[in-house]
Amino acid sequence: MKQLIIKGCVIIALAILNTGRAAAVDDGSSVMLDLGSKRITSQSVIRVKVFPHERAYPPHGLDSIRDQITIQSERPCSIYNASPDRPVAQGAATSKESVIALNAATMPQPVMISCPAGFKLERKGTGGAPNFSYEGRLYVRPVAGTSGARELEAINLINLRDYLRGVVPSEVYREWAMEALKTQAVAARTYAVYHLLYARRYEASRLWDVDDTINYQAYTGTSLISERTDIAVRETDGQILTYHGKVIQAYYHADSGGQTEEALAVWSQSVPFTVARREAGDMNLNKTMWERKFTLGSLTQTLRAYGVLEGDRTVRNIVVPMVGRTPTGRVRSLAIIDQRGRYKLISVNAFKRAVTGLQSNLFAIERDSKPGHFIVKGLGNGHGVGMSQMGAAALAAQRAWTYKQILEYYYVRTTLCSLDGEKKSLPDCNEESEKYASDATLRGSSS
Repeated sequence: MKQLIIKGCVIIALAILNTGRAAAVDDGSSVMLDLGSKRITSQSVIRVKVFPHERAYPPHGLDSIRDQITIQSERPCSIYNASPDRPVAQGAATSKESVIALNAATMPQPVMISCPAGFKLERKGTGGAPNFSYEGRLYVRPVAGTSGARELEAINLINLRDYLRGVVPSEVYREWAMEALKTQAVAARTYAVYHLLYARRYEASRLWDVDDTINYQAYTGTSLISERTDIAVRETDGQILTYHGKVIQAYYHADSGGQTEEALAVWSQSVPFTVARREAGDMNLNKTMWERKFTLGSLTQTLRAYGVLEGDRTVRNIVVPMVGRTPTGRVRSLAIIDQRGRYKLISVNAFKRAVTGLQSNLFAIERDSKPGHFIVKGLGNGHGVGMSQMGAAALAAQRAWTYKQILEYYYVRTTLCSLDGEKKSLPDCNEESEKYASDATLRGSSS
């Protein structure tokens, strides 16, 4: 994140299929996918939704005005009519303009915009959140919003290589050791390839693969790119992680608080390439420490509003029972005690919804000096599964580990391979995928 503007993305992870992805798929596709017959390369196009933003995730913020955007460029952009159900241009350019103001109420059909000098996407009603610049093409169409009102949807079509140039500096400090930046580049590329495949196989009605927020991974176009992060992307070009020939959903988070978590404890689903383990010892880990305050009165009101607490019950105390913690100490459930001394278990997600701003599930609850006031004291930032960005930075800077060693540490039993098949020192990802698929077919036919 530039200044770590967003760090620890992949909030994804608030649920294994965080954005309403089809949880019904039970073939393992929620954590890894085969590459399929259509070859994916570092030049494959990924579709990134860059407008609107329905939640106030940094750095983009919430778009309260969703029916208007303006595209500005130093050189005239070509505007094409486009298909309403596919992000493709139709016919020749209808006009060329340097400033393009779009309004959902007056757009007769979708457009594709191509700007030779890149473009800036200006939004209204962001509460002061910055606007960012982009390369590639921009597909914009009018759609019915969640409220039923007509709004715009804008999708940046860009190749994986240039997409990564906008992700890595949005996720970690550009000043970090180069091996840490390379680690982030590989994890982010792997995550992108997984979601590119997932969206096109299981979300065919959706025209984008990922959005630009920490719900997937942060992306700010060309606005934050730097020479050092570009080097990390270039020197790992096309490299992703696979498990038994399948591209993994490479979970990562900002700070483990000293110990990563088992996915089963977070999402009730096993992820074979991640483990719960203490961060490597003898390192100076600058763990994220945070505090949040709440009152029993506000907690009662919020839990009632969400339907978690019956209307006649009032919270008189809240504790984390021993069975409410995972083996690493993260909270998964809490017990509230009402005015009659009755107990009720609530999930950690319900508690985090009621007491906003909790950065991780690794926390303790203490009474404040004022009656009815409590303090939540926590460590870490993020879900704790997979790679800790702060841990990777420490391993690179203090242990001089290479990016390959760091990836092996956080993503166990995975294979680093090349999508482009040009790195003689690495396996060809597509060939590996085909080999494992053939082996599986043979095993199935012989059983």
